[in-house]
Amino acid sequence: MPLLIIVKLLGVAAILSRVNIPLSDLAYSGMFFHLLLALSAHLAAADYAGAPPAVVALIALAVSFLTQNAARAKDSSYALPRA
Repeated sequence: MPLLIIVKLLGVAAILSRVNIPLSDLAYSGMFFHLLLALSAHLAAADYAGAPPAVVALIALAVSFLTQNAARAKDSSYALPRA
């Protein structure tokens, strides 16, 4: 668990700093898969009270990814192009 906490904090730092765009995109994908697996684990264990926080976090992550280029000068090669 302590390693997972450190990795999550480093992922947030990579996303916020955007020093290295591929590293930031890798952090987004890692968080996406982690939250998706957390949601599926709650649903498989019939722990429906734990599922809503995972859904909210997935939605927040998607909104962050889709709006990342509007807030930063460096564009991700995987995000939607600016209009």
